[in-house]
Amino acid sequence: MAQIQPINFPFTGEATQLKVLILNFETTATTCTTYNELLTDDEFAAWGEDNTWIENCVAKDKGIIILTY
Repeated sequence: MAQIQPINFPFTGEATQLKVLILNFETTATTCTTYNELLTDDEFAAWGEDNTWIENCVAKDKGIIILTY
């Protein structure tokens, strides 16, 4: 993860970190695909040790509701 010059996003806050993930690729590949996201200090800290936090972030972004029983 890289520290970045702060970027302000409405409703989210100030992103201060860039997270990049290289997705799976074959050993014969000549290119690869990446996934990236910008994180605020609070978002990264909120993740903590509970992975349901990230599930809730994705659900919120996609406009879906996670059911709990």
